[in-house]
Order: sequence, then structure tokens, then C-alpha cells
Amino acid sequence: MRSAVMAGGAAASVVFGCALTACGSQGGEPAKLADSITHGIYSDDLDATTANFDDQLKGQVTRSDLGDLSDQMHALGDYQSLAQRTADPNARKYQFDATFAKGMMLVQLRLDADGKVAAYRVEPEAFPRISQASRPGS
Repeated sequence: MRSAVMAGGAAASVVFGCALTACGSQGGEPAKLADSITHGIYSDDLDATTANFDDQLKGQVTRSDLGDLSDQMHALGDYQSLAQRTADPNARKYQFDATFAKGMMLVQLRLDADGKVAAYRVEPEAFPRISQASRPGS
């Protein structure tokens, strides 16, 4: 499957790799990998972005897709942090909130059995997540 860019109004996502399917992980490594990849994309650095991708995934990333996603990230301002949202270590699937000065993106990561990145997906969040406890009237 080739890299895909999907746009729908203000929402857009870039997918590197196949649809998320079951595979493996190592402790704090998923967060470090996701942060490293996100920094690479933000910097529009193909080598840094794909350094930990498996061979199949590396072949799917184009400079054009990378540049488009980097532009989307820069539109949200400075990259500030990455926080884990969900983890399924048995399936090697992880989700993170990437926070920028003016918004957030959802980062999804899947690792293969060797700990290489087999899938990486990022998409803008319409609104920052608000915990139930901090919502008015809660």
C-alpha cells in the first residue's frame, strides 16, 4: 500500500504504512520513537523521520507527503510535547497526543516484532481534549 494523504475540509491526515494491525513493542520505546518521528516530520527531515521505520514503510514515504505533513504541523505552531493517550502492548499499537502552540494532533504508531515502526499515522484534532473533570458542569 502506498502512502496516502486524505483531506476533508480543515481536517487532514497522512498515513505512512498499512492500516493498523496486530504486531509488537518495548516499554518506553514507543513514546521515544513517536517523539523522534514527529520531530523529524516537523523538521521536514526524511532521514530522521524514517530512521526507525521498517524497510517496507521506508519505501512508502515520499518527500512530498513529508513536506505536506510538516507544513500542517508548522501551521499549528511550535511542537511542544508528546503524551501517551492509549497503549496496547500486546498488539504493539500506541496513540499519542502531539501538542503544538496552537493545537494538537493524534499520532498513531504500530511496531513490528523487531521494534521497528511498521505504521505511523497523524491527524489534526478538531479541539484539544478536555478531561471530564475539567468540563463545565462536571
